[in-house]
Amino acid sequence: MIHGFENEKWYIEYPSCRYTPGNMRQESDKRAIQIAETSSKIMLSLSGGVDSQSMLLSFLEQDIPVESAFLYLPGYNDHEYKNLKFIERKYGIKTHIIDIDPFKYKDEMEEEAEKYDIQINSILQKKFLSFLPEDYDFIQMVHDPYVHINREGDPFWFQGYNSFEMVRQRAFDLLPRSGKVIFYGDTSEFLVSILDEETLWSCIHSWQYFKGNGLTKPNSSYVFLDTTDRWDYYIKPLIYGKYWKDELTYFPKSAGFENIPFLLTPLKMRDRSFMTELRPFVDFLKSCNGENKRYYEMLPRPATSS
Repeated sequence: MIHGFENEKWYIEYPSCRYTPGNMRQESDKRAIQIAETSSKIMLSLSGGVDSQSMLLSFLEQDIPVESAFLYLPGYNDHEYKNLKFIERKYGIKTHIIDIDPFKYKDEMEEEAEKYDIQINSILQKKFLSFLPEDYDFIQMVHDPYVHINREGDPFWFQGYNSFEMVRQRAFDLLPRSGKVIFYGDTSEFLVSILDEETLWSCIHSWQYFKGNGLTKPNSSYVFLDTTDRWDYYIKPLIYGKYWKDELTYFPKSAGFENIPFLLTPLKMRDRSFMTELRPFVDFLKSCNGENKRYYEMLPRPATSS
């Protein structure tokens, strides 16, 4: 997506789709082909979770040459490392293991995070990228859709300068590299394959169930499942299960960062952000009318509830 500043206001611009999108798996396969058309050296960020597995499969099943890298924090994400080894055996691949002691770089990362106003978790990801070949195109699956639901149950698309993918991009941009950084889900077609998915809308309609039951997530200082957590813990695995079935391995949700307190600084999500009604937004993306729509920070917001 195109984003930047105009008259000191942050904005993001979405193009309408170039074609009528398919389902999430179809768009994943198309995305791999699109990347291969312009990239000769591809490095996937492979955590072993369903996001990175689905991305890996789209390259492997279409015989697209690809390498992978794993961020290993010994003593903190050993469970992910074990999962990765299982994935390596399953798909017959060999992953580059980047071994980082986060406390070795703690002061450096905290200083950078403060200087550039970037969440420290993304600064760690930048450190990870700095150890990889600079001429490779580096690919991460970052597409956690933030659908906000107000007190009346109306869904809104939310995005902002401090949203997860925006912060991650700003961190990566600090590195001088000849290779590109590519967010796999960063196309209008891929976004529609998620936002127009019936599973997502089923969970939107049943939002009171999630909120009313006070569902929580483990090993976190954040108690209740907010909107993005509902995607991670409930909606996402159901969509993957629908289209990938048992081709993926569904390890429990856990990243290892929960055990490193200084990495858990919260995102300033509501700073420099906007919301717009979800259904009209999706309809615009699906229009395939060749137009772009620009949204600016600080637009009027609906009442908050979730």
